[in-house]
Amino acid sequence: MVAQGSWGKYSPPKPSPAQYYTLVTVLIAYSLLMGRQAGLQPTGEWRLFSWHPFLMTCGMVGFAGLGAVTKKLGGYANTKTHGILGWLSLFCSFGGIYCIYRNKENNGYLHLSSPHAMVGTGVVISCVGLGLAGSIFLHPDFGMDKQNKTIRFAHKTASRLTLMLAWVTAFLGLFGIAAENTLLLAAYGLPLVALVPFVLM
Repeated sequence: MVAQGSWGKYSPPKPSPAQYYTLVTVLIAYSLLMGRQAGLQPTGEWRLFSWHPFLMTCGMVGFAGLGAVTKKLGGYANTKTHGILGWLSLFCSFGGIYCIYRNKENNGYLHLSSPHAMVGTGVVISCVGLGLAGSIFLHPDFGMDKQNKTIRFAHKTASRLTLMLAWVTAFLGLFGIAAENTLLLAAYGLPLVALVPFVLM
């Protein structure tokens, strides 16, 4: 909780080295394994479409999650690494967007025709805006207002809310193509719920 007049002063406790490396391992393993499983739906075959859920999971859960956890460590080097991971998450997601765009073009499907697509687009646009704001205002080397606690708090809060929405959107996308696969939905969704307090809080 942030007391009146202290915007940006609240910081969650830093993860211990053991907690940090456990989260790193879990985020990487989850992104690769569950991204692949999502990519195999619903046919069980890898195809152009498969790269969309794989790259979006790696981007929005893997790289973005690692960036959020790394920022919690604090310090100059971790702040820069956080920014690099954030942009890597976007580049990975751009690849996923390109794949779904090409897949729809190849098959004559409409673009932005589902809530998943529209919310996902909004999430990516938000991530671009947050990345630009972080780079311009908060970069530890050349940020225009890097000591401004209000901007830092707003950036942190908006980023975590955006990532939470990204995770929900990813789950809804999987639900749309594998609604009857309860085991897969649980394997994809429950770890995300469990990670929220450690990554996004």
